[in-house]
Amino acid sequence: MCHLNEVQKRMKEKQKQEEHIIDHLQNEMGSGTTDPEFQHWIDSASENKKNFSKYVKIWEGIDILAERKKYKPENAWEQVNYQIVKQTRIASRFKIIFLYGAAATLLILLGFSFYFNWFAPDTEPLKLTTELGSRSKVVLPDGTSVMLNAGSELIYQFDRRKRTRNVQFSGEGYFEVEKNKAPFIVRMQEGLRLTVLGTKFNLSAYPDDAVIKTTLTEGKVELHDSKTELLVLTPGQTGSFDKNSGKLYYSAEEPRYNLSWMEKKLYMDNMSLKNVARILERWYDVEITFAGENIGENIHYTGVLQEKSIFDVFKALNEISKIDYTINGRNITVSQKNKLPMN
Repeated sequence: MCHLNEVQKRMKEKQKQEEHIIDHLQNEMGSGTTDPEFQHWIDSASENKKNFSKYVKIWEGIDILAERKKYKPENAWEQVNYQIVKQTRIASRFKIIFLYGAAATLLILLGFSFYFNWFAPDTEPLKLTTELGSRSKVVLPDGTSVMLNAGSELIYQFDRRKRTRNVQFSGEGYFEVEKNKAPFIVRMQEGLRLTVLGTKFNLSAYPDDAVIKTTLTEGKVELHDSKTELLVLTPGQTGSFDKNSGKLYYSAEEPRYNLSWMEKKLYMDNMSLKNVARILERWYDVEITFAGENIGENIHYTGVLQEKSIFDVFKALNEISKIDYTINGRNITVSQKNKLPMN
């Protein structure tokens, strides 16, 4: 009789534990609060913590599947309850460690592929940079190739739960995105993001430029701002974002002008000397200063620059505009050309 009473007592305790667990998963998880009695049970033994961790994973896994319309939400309760009952039976009959049973049940429930895709940690971020004065071509783990212009930085990571390929980007690059069901999302400063599946595009997003530009050469992309505005680009179109006004707009530009940096050409369409100098600083890793007010804004160029060295570049600029220059290592000073004396 005493033995029977002990068994009944243990069964009531197990039932009480089950009720606490289900109540927590349904009502308390995510709220930041936990029933003190239930928290005491969790903290009372390391085995309890391990067991509860397994129950949470099962619950979250079923919840994810429910959102994807593959399972019904009530399955979570049934699976957690089944796991608790199974643990009690195994412990009383076979004395097998719960950890093995829970892990096996989790894998059977979700499948090996689902388990590793949804519960394995995200891939480690891959960071790639190009120094000023250099360019490089890289291939990302998903097969996407990127030509990076000088002074660019790219951080790539695959999100296993959301099934997205995420890129944090600044600088300039030409992307040939590998076709994949997982969206390829590029995030930039000012809250901008670019979403594609498989396509080719050029992206210019330097922090010190006033405008961010995307030029599409193949496929389709969506350019979103931090609010609700978006542009859908088709091949040959350029989408721009003005940092000062916060506006997205289509730019009437010749696409090849924005791609010319890969051929080491600079197309200038009434471009100010100030903007030319900023680009040259990146390309040749130099520092350019102006001796004189407004010289950078007052002088403009239209044409093409394609010179092998910074010396050749300034020699050409000197011949077509009213500037003088001095070069001292990496430091270049530009001044207004002195007027010729009158005879």
